[in-house]
Amino acid sequence: MITLYHDDCLEVMKKFASESVDAVVTDPPYFLPVQSYVGTRKDSYSRRTLADTSILKSYFDVFFTEASRILKPTGSYYVFCNAQSYPIFYQNMFPYCKYVRLLIWDKVVSYNGYTWRHQHELIAWGELDKSTRVPTGDGDILKCRGVLQKDRLHPAQKPVELIEKLITKSTNDSSIVLDPYMGSGTTGIACINTGRQFIGIEKDDDHFITAQSRLEQHK
Repeated sequence: MITLYHDDCLEVMKKFASESVDAVVTDPPYFLPVQSYVGTRKDSYSRRTLADTSILKSYFDVFFTEASRILKPTGSYYVFCNAQSYPIFYQNMFPYCKYVRLLIWDKVVSYNGYTWRHQHELIAWGELDKSTRVPTGDGDILKCRGVLQKDRLHPAQKPVELIEKLITKSTNDSSIVLDPYMGSGTTGIACINTGRQFIGIEKDDDHFITAQSRLEQHK
């Protein structure tokens, strides 16, 4: 079953029944606006402060409250983040999860640039109180090449193989996986490939059309 919503995820999730989703696997907009938008790169914004994170914190306070309501007590979180947003995500996930840990996605190769270049992304992983322990020898560093720039349908598109690893670790073939920031629909593709049910939410018009078309073709 594939269900898509073209709307704001905070509004859509309010309509979901409590304890109705097995996993939240998503890549939210976790950058700091004051550092990322060209219009804010002026002398008056040149000094960074921790107050810059207040926009993120207030938004994700609401997001994690709602997401945790609809997650089953056996459910799991996999939320992509970076070094600046992880403390905020950790703080929000901590009250709802029996533990929160950090996974590292190693992209194997780094991008061209200066000094130390990014070769990884972070994933905040949390399990709720009644989640089942999974015996495994897998480490917490996941090696997987990123999607080539020329092949991306979304600026932050993740490889299907990586998402499949996450959802097969923490769900089964009767599970419902939610991606509130669906983007180009990669989590949905991974769910189709692994036999999971998928709920995707995307607010952006172009990205929703891309995901809808991509998932329809893949089915």
